[in-house]
Amino acid sequence: MEYRKEIDGLRAFAVLPVILFHAGFSWFAGGYIGVDVFFVISGYLITLIIIKDLEAGCFSIGKFYERRARRILPSLFFVMLCCIPFAYAWMMPPQFKDFSQAFVAVSFFASNVLFWSKEDYFAPSAEENPLLHTWSLAVEEQFYIFFPILLLVLWRFGKQPVFYVVLGFSCISLLLSEWGWRNYSSANFYLLPTRAWELGVGAMCAFYSYARVIKPSQGGSALGLALILYSVFVFDESYPFPSFYTLIPVLGTAFIILFCAKGTFVYRILSLKYVVWAGLLSYSTYLWHQPLMAFARIKILPHPHWITMLILCFSSIVLAYFSWRYIERPFRRKEGSWVDTRVKVFSTAAVASLAIFSFGFYGHVSNGIPERFRLSERQSSYISTAKASPMRNKCHASPRNVIEVEDTCIYNSGNATVAVLGDSHVVELAYSLGEQVKKAGVGVAHFSYSGCEPSYSKNDGSPCTEWTKKTANYIIKSNDYTHVIVSYRMALGIWGSARGVYPSFPMARDSEQVSSVIDSLHDMLSDIASSGKKVIFVDQSPELPRSIQQLVYLGRLQNGNVLGLSRDWWDEFNRFFENSKAIPELVHQVNVANVFCGNDVCYGGKDGVSFYFDDNHLSVEGARRVADHIISETELIDRER
Repeated sequence: MEYRKEIDGLRAFAVLPVILFHAGFSWFAGGYIGVDVFFVISGYLITLIIIKDLEAGCFSIGKFYERRARRILPSLFFVMLCCIPFAYAWMMPPQFKDFSQAFVAVSFFASNVLFWSKEDYFAPSAEENPLLHTWSLAVEEQFYIFFPILLLVLWRFGKQPVFYVVLGFSCISLLLSEWGWRNYSSANFYLLPTRAWELGVGAMCAFYSYARVIKPSQGGSALGLALILYSVFVFDESYPFPSFYTLIPVLGTAFIILFCAKGTFVYRILSLKYVVWAGLLSYSTYLWHQPLMAFARIKILPHPHWITMLILCFSSIVLAYFSWRYIERPFRRKEGSWVDTRVKVFSTAAVASLAIFSFGFYGHVSNGIPERFRLSERQSSYISTAKASPMRNKCHASPRNVIEVEDTCIYNSGNATVAVLGDSHVVELAYSLGEQVKKAGVGVAHFSYSGCEPSYSKNDGSPCTEWTKKTANYIIKSNDYTHVIVSYRMALGIWGSARGVYPSFPMARDSEQVSSVIDSLHDMLSDIASSGKKVIFVDQSPELPRSIQQLVYLGRLQNGNVLGLSRDWWDEFNRFFENSKAIPELVHQVNVANVFCGNDVCYGGKDGVSFYFDDNHLSVEGARRVADHIISETELIDRER
């Protein structure tokens, strides 16, 4: 197959935005589209190889899988091996358990399935998972398993029918992704059925270019590069992916594949020596960047200084060169390699996969090897009390756990007179409030939806918005509720990131997005209050710089209490929220900062009791303190009962 160095140059334009995006540089807010560019390139190159072998009558499934194993596995396994000592030394048991599970998933080419299944609030921060990026490798590997067999079976019918079959499957996959982001966003992001169309576009480029001679096009190739750059610099995490939006970088990649050749301006850019060199290193660079950044966040700070992240970006490229030079290239060549036969390749891969599986399985069943750390009695008490509500899985709605408003959980017997409404931050509050008012004979209805910011006034058709409108209207029309307690993680709603708890960080959302959240909250609270109900808005609890478990294991204690963050920082956020005038005058606003903070510091726990079960969700005990504070400040129950 003729070597196209501009394709390697295109790989550079894919990998660099990805690592800069993961490093947190806001200019590259759409850098994640680099993965989509990779998918198209992979679909194109793999299909072109298969077509040529099928045409020559020499295609072999064994030969194909041998090529893939030589290309993918050596560097992947080497990077994973290098991660082990740092993970063992630095990761807390819950993190190490997740890390170990990723080892098991990689051995089965199923990382994407793992991360989809763990996409919940109990998982450690995604940014701190060294193997998170292997999800995209799993998507490609799964595609490589099925696609060659499909082509082999259908080839007897001719290239044109096969092309239309690929086109048909790709269209179905695209439509599925457009439906999926609205209904099952996590599955839509991670799983092959909604990603296959991107590889399919690359495959169709291979069929199209193989069947005819395509003339280079200045306009076509320039448009392709413009579409990719537009996606990198304009898109951000608010854009649903994959979806119809993904067509922009995907078609941009296709245009470059089809129309970029010698003589075009884009070819001159993509074929520059150092651009091609960066593209040759792209796979190894991609493998190295996530572990480096994850371990930096674990060891240094959850959000290291931008200079630190820039150094890590360069370090990724340096390490990539050495692994490309001494691992990737030697294993791809049969000549002079100790794995010079197909049997040796497959047997070595099997042994390595078994070793990876065994390590991961042990890390999982041992719960992250907690004996690596020696904890004091008080530290152990903090770990044991960092508990979520036992009703969280049953009563908390999400795209994967649909709960109709009529079927909501009610704590205590009889009719509920108190409704608790919000996102995942009210789960423990509803449960603990129910426990605290049980003796007074008050029933508490629990309405919560995962990751759902105030969206009452929006019209985006998302599951969150539809749930919010339906639930709020249900509460408004109901004659049962006398009190409605509302609370949200406003740091996420306003700032677009947990980093918003630190006002020194720039806002991740523009003013229009912030206004939309504020207006939705104000309108919903006003409408509920206008229905004659007493509405109580509970301010968000302070967030921690790390999970409570990490703070405890790292020994961030003062006088036996777990240190959280500066009181000044949290007060600054609260001032911003209060100045937004999101809370109508009819609504009773309850500030809970004094429940968790002293004059200078907000605590993650005191006297051996954790107030949180991660870095931002209150534990049952922390929520109990908020419930007591609400009861003391309001007329929620008759205290004389």
